[in-house]
Amino acid sequence: MVRLVLSLVFAIFLLIFASQNMHEIVVRFVFGEEVEMPMILAVAGAFVAGFALAIFTILVRSEKKSSEDTDYYDR
Repeated sequence: MVRLVLSLVFAIFLLIFASQNMHEIVVRFVFGEEVEMPMILAVAGAFVAGFALAIFTILVRSEKKSSEDTDYYDR
């Protein structure tokens, strides 16, 4: 129950943040042209990219650890 309440509070704060950051910004990528988009879209994109990078790192490390464990038992 506490987890649900905390999730709802977090979602409300996220909606308030999104509604206050709807103005357009210019994003310049390394290669390519400038892109105009709402600020919340840029922040959400950065969050998703960071989350994906973290998950990828966790998967690679767990696979590396798993292969090291099997190498030990194969001897």
